[in-house]
Amino acid sequence: MENPPAPPLTPLGKQLFDMNKPIGKWSPAGTNDPHTRFCDPFGFPQNMGNEMRGISFSTMPNRVIMLIEYQDLWREVWTDGRALPTDVGGSGKDALDPRYNGYSVGHWEDDYTFVVDTTGLDDRSWATKSGYPHSIDAHVQERFTRVDHNDLKLTVTMVDPKIYTKPFDLGTEYFRWIPNQEIDEWLCVPSEVM
Repeated sequence: MENPPAPPLTPLGKQLFDMNKPIGKWSPAGTNDPHTRFCDPFGFPQNMGNEMRGISFSTMPNRVIMLIEYQDLWREVWTDGRALPTDVGGSGKDALDPRYNGYSVGHWEDDYTFVVDTTGLDDRSWATKSGYPHSIDAHVQERFTRVDHNDLKLTVTMVDPKIYTKPFDLGTEYFRWIPNQEIDEWLCVPSEVM
C-alpha cells in the first residue's frame, strides 16, 4: 500500500494533516513522524502496509493471531461473535483505552475470505506514511482473500467521518506463501534512530 490518495478531508482532518511532516516531504531532521523520530509503533492500519515483510496466522477456537515481522508485533482478532467496542476513549468506568492496533473482530465471509473490522485506534499514530491522520473512532475493514493455494490478497478500507468526507481505500497488499519461511526479527531500535 504505497501512499494511496486520500479522499477529501474534513476541516478537522485538514488541520491534523497539515501538522504532520512525513519524511517523504521533509528531511529526516524535519519530520515529526512518530515512528521515524522515536521508534513509536506505526499503529494500525499503517502497519499492514508500510514496511510489511512477512505475516503469519495462528488460529485458536475464539480468535486469530496475526504475527507481523516488522516490529515483532502481533494482533489479536476475536472470532467469537463479539461486537466491536463502542466506548473506546470514553470517560465511563468501563471505557477502554485506545490502542495502537485497536480492537478487532473477524468472521469468515466464505471459504476464502476473512473479514476483519477494527476500531479504537490510538490517534497518535498515522493512517499512512504520508501523514494522513485517523481518529479513535475510525472503522477499518480488512479483507484477506486467498486467491489460490500460495497467494493471499489484503484490501484495507477506512471510514472515519471525523477526518474524511468518504471512505478511504488504503490499497491492496499481496502475500505469497513460502514453505518453511521464518519470521525474522526486524525491529526499530531507539538507540539507532538518527
